[in-house]
Amino acid sequence: MNKRILLHIGFWLIYLLYNGYLSVPLSGTTFADLSMLERLKLGYLSEFLLLLIKIPAVYFVLYRLLPRSFQVKNILPFALQFLLVAFVMTVLIRLSWYNIIFEKIYHIDPPKEAATFWIALFRWVFSSIDALLLLGIASAIKLFRIRLQTAKKEKELIEEKLQSELKFLRSQTNPHFLFNTLNNLYHLARKNSKATPDAILKLSGLMRFMLYECAAPQILVSQEIKLISDYIDLEKLRYGKRLNINFNVDTGTGGQSIAPLLLLPFVENAFKHGASENRGETTIHILLKIKNNMLNFSVRNTKGGELTVIKEGIGIKNIKRQLDLIYPQHELKISDHENIFQIDLNIDLNEKKDHD
Repeated sequence: MNKRILLHIGFWLIYLLYNGYLSVPLSGTTFADLSMLERLKLGYLSEFLLLLIKIPAVYFVLYRLLPRSFQVKNILPFALQFLLVAFVMTVLIRLSWYNIIFEKIYHIDPPKEAATFWIALFRWVFSSIDALLLLGIASAIKLFRIRLQTAKKEKELIEEKLQSELKFLRSQTNPHFLFNTLNNLYHLARKNSKATPDAILKLSGLMRFMLYECAAPQILVSQEIKLISDYIDLEKLRYGKRLNINFNVDTGTGGQSIAPLLLLPFVENAFKHGASENRGETTIHILLKIKNNMLNFSVRNTKGGELTVIKEGIGIKNIKRQLDLIYPQHELKISDHENIFQIDLNIDLNEKKDHD
């Protein structure tokens, strides 16, 4: 059975048990000759019959009046209609007590106390309060559920928007990487380098990995490291001996996961603004360390002899946005000095957001 239906049935059962019990002592003076068991039977049976009035009234408010109030965005008509339903509900309840429950079902005269104005007034007030409380509690629960559903939908829309943006950013990463790598192959081919076939083979492996493995929201850090190592080997084919590179890795026990292609663009950037713009020897230091699931990644490269300010390209801007979306608590420091460009990135790998 539908969970929603079970919740509704549960609500009405609890209400019946509570209100049926309350009706027993109130009928004590009238049915003093009846046993407690008989009075319990009377109280619960009468309340069960009154549910035939209360249930339609409640669902009329929940599924007719409340939706209309959201459409017109005006609470006054809803309040007036709400009070009208409560009034009609009270009248029907009192008429049911005196004309059906007492006379037709139990074949007894209505309570003589009803002839007393104050007692009659009390019974009407009590029935009115009962009607207002029932309608009010049911409406409050419904409004609370609507608010939760609205908040959930808003969250889902935000997530969908972020996922779409993230997919777009990732879709830009591959062409950007391919463009830079093909540029390297172009330089090798122009020089008729014997390293060109090896470079094409390595590029093929990199593209295969990026196409099939990087579609997942998370990959092993070891896979990202392998990707960086293969990319470094590819760059070595182009720059040869004038490239001095150190890649130090300490991941501890290993097995950690990270969003794909977050680290490689920083390495790409080091080659782009280091080796490609410096005709002399270029030094690149890369350090990747993981301790207590905290990843520290540092890339430092020397710049050309001339004083240059490195501008953020599409790749770095892209990765910064991805970091904001996936690891909002990350720390990224970019230092652009006269001869050195360095990035330092800290990521808590426990902080994972699912952006499938």
